[in-house]
Formats: sequence, C-alpha cells, structure tokens
Amino acid sequence: MRDPYSLEAEHGLLGAMLKSPELIDTLSEDLSPEAFYFADNAEVYRAIKALKSAGKAVDFLTVGEHIDVLPSGDRALGYCGQIVHGTPSVASAKTYAGIVRERAIDRSLYDLGSQAMEIAQGSEDTQTKVATIQAAAMAIDAGADGDEIVKASDVLVDQLEVWQERHDRLTRGETLMGLSTGLADLDAKLGGLQPEQLIIVAGRPGMGKTTLAAGWAVHAAIHQRKSSLVVSLEMSNGQLLDRAVASEGRIPLNLVKNGSACQTHGTELAAASAAVRKADLFFLDRPGSTVGRIRSLARRHKLRYGLDLLVIDYLQLMEGEGGSRTEEVSGMSRGCKLLARELGIPVVLLSQLSRKCEERPNKRPIPSDLRESGAIEQDADVVIFVYRDEVYNENSTAKGIAEIIVGKGRDIETGTVRAAFLGQYNRFENLAAGWVEPTQPERSNTLAGRYAGGKNHG
Repeated sequence: MRDPYSLEAEHGLLGAMLKSPELIDTLSEDLSPEAFYFADNAEVYRAIKALKSAGKAVDFLTVGEHIDVLPSGDRALGYCGQIVHGTPSVASAKTYAGIVRERAIDRSLYDLGSQAMEIAQGSEDTQTKVATIQAAAMAIDAGADGDEIVKASDVLVDQLEVWQERHDRLTRGETLMGLSTGLADLDAKLGGLQPEQLIIVAGRPGMGKTTLAAGWAVHAAIHQRKSSLVVSLEMSNGQLLDRAVASEGRIPLNLVKNGSACQTHGTELAAASAAVRKADLFFLDRPGSTVGRIRSLARRHKLRYGLDLLVIDYLQLMEGEGGSRTEEVSGMSRGCKLLARELGIPVVLLSQLSRKCEERPNKRPIPSDLRESGAIEQDADVVIFVYRDEVYNENSTAKGIAEIIVGKGRDIETGTVRAAFLGQYNRFENLAAGWVEPTQPERSNTLAGRYAGGKNHG
C-alpha cells in the first residue's frame, strides 16, 4: 500500500516553481495548499502563490524572505535553498504536480471512509445517507484555490491595490472600469463590460441583438486594442467579417455582400479592412458547440493570443446535457458564467426571447420572457434587452431608434438607454447630444440619421 503523501513529489513541484516561475500558473491549476501533506511545503506554496499574484519575483530567496520562519521552526530561506538544490530538472514538474494531487485525493478518500461510517450509523433515512455520501465523494476533487476560504483582512490587502487603481483611473479621467461598448449612455449605465461578468443580450428576431453584441467586440478590438473573440453558431466567419467591415466602414451591408462596395465605397472598404487586419479580432463559426468545447477553445486562445472579451451567438443553438431542454439551457448558462469567472473577462451570451412579449399590448421584453429557463436570469450579472418599436409599429415615431433595456444588473441600476440603429450599416451609434424622442409622426423619417454629431452618412 502506498503512502498518502510524497515528500519527493512535493519538493520536486516546489523546486520547479522556484526555478521556473513561468510554470507556476500551469502547475498550480486546481491545486490548493491543502494538497501538500507537509506543513512547511504548504507554507512555501502559499508564499509562491502570494508573490506571483502580487507580480513580484519568485525564487528561493524572495520566498524565504517572505516566510522567514516555517511552521516547523526552521528558517525558510535555508529550506527553500535545499529544495532548489535537490531539484535537478523541471522536466518532470507536471508529473510531480499529478502525484501531489493524487496523494491529496487518497487522503480525502481515507477521510471519506470515516465520514461514511458515521453517516451510516446516523438516524437519517437510507436515501438521505446515500445522497450525503455521494455528494461528499463528488466534492473530493474540487479543492482548487478558488474554493479556499479566506479571511476578509487578507482580501483587503489585494483590494487596496484595486481601489488605488480605480482612483488613478478616475484621476486620469478614465471613468470606465470595464470595456467600452462604444455607446456613451450605455457605458454610463453599466460602467463598461466588467471582467467576470456574464452579460445576456436578448431580443426577438430582427431586433439587432447580434449587431449590438458583435459591435462591442469590433469596438473593443479596433478602438481599444483589446482581444475579442466572437463565437457564432449561426453565421460563417465570412458573414461575420462582412458585418464587421460594414459596421466599421459605415458601408451598406448589402453592397458588401453583392460586391459593389468596391466601386461605390472603395476608400471606406480599404480603411475598414486595414483596421480589421491590425486588430486582435477573432471569429469562430462552430455550429452545435457545447459549453465544454467553447471553454476549451477559449482557454487555449487566451494562452496563445490573450482574450479580453468573448461573445457567444447564441444560447439556444448550443448543445447541452440534461433530461429536458430546460435543464440543458440551465447547464449552459451556468457554464458560461463559470467561464467568465475562470477567464476573468466579460462573456456576452446572446439569447432568444419567447413569444410571450408579442402577446402583450406593450411588447417591450421583461426578464420572464427569457426563453426556456429562468436560470438564465439567475446566472447573469447583467441582462440587456434590445427593442425597436418600429418592428411592431409601422407608424412609430421612433424609427431608427433602439431601446437598450437593462432588465437586471448586479451593482447597477436597471433602466433604458437609447441609441441610433443604423440597420443598413449593421451598426448602433450614439444619438446626437440633446436628442429627445419626437411625438409627431412626420419627424420619424429623420431619426435614422440622428447619431453622434447629427451627421448622416447614408
């Protein structure tokens, strides 16, 4: 029977991290300090992670100085030096990490055996006992750093730096904490697209939800020099590019599609193409993808190219697992939220709405209209609905105007902002300063051109 610990593997893993700090993120994945059997090794690991998180140098000297005295009473500097000296190569570092994880699981299984005996001897009914033991068994391999309980004072140390960064940004006149959507009123409402947020953009067909969300990706890549990835389960990469170029160049999309844009808008087409070429804008047309597949592709993409914004179009075309479609959708929305947390970026997930909103006199959508699952609203940090009155009302006084309705927001107020919808250019833009919604039908013909600056490029 093997021991439920390996001093050699723990030393080998720590030594690899101390010798090659660039491997820390990879080697520490799903590895908590509790995975180390020996208290001194767990303390060294905590120090390595703390220094790495703070952006400081990691080696045996900095780690030793950071700890000073180990739980055993030994000096940390000498102990770390011995670990590095006893690690001849980092080539087997992943193997060492695997051994440390396996032995930690072994210890958890031993503990589970004792827990199971106590549960079996309890007074609960048999089904409850079985469910409790099953839950404990499923949780054994979930001991990643993200699940470690921390003291508020420890969080405060890191948060002080965040507060200072926010103050510095405000001093520089940068009011947004997240990525800009390119729409001033929406940015003011949301504070930008925030890291780790799951943002649902929903609407009935033809409202412009794809145009809105894809426009955020294009704006982030071209105008903010960020890396954006658009995953489409509905359109091809070529269609996505047509839309991006039409939007950026303010070129009628139909002219891009039929080929005449080269003659009628040659200068704009060349400029937009050059902007796209220089941008970190990526497309993936993958019909029938699962959350797991998208997660794998996004993780690999972030490692290779970086990733600041992910747009997925759209939820109902994804494949899921579950006994019913509602369970599938619930699992997929939850998976997208976890993906946002894991990658540390905003994930924008498009969703269809049910027909219920069209059965009401006021057809503006509400959260309960989200199609197939209430879990979508529960998992989302922000829920945005796109509504254009002219779709339903031929005589609307708001032709060319879209209502972007924030139906749910964590730490932000709900409400509606308006933007110009330039359908021919596949684009949303800011309304002219001082714009007010007209009340006379005869004024509606001029609204489509009333975007930022009041200029009409049509």
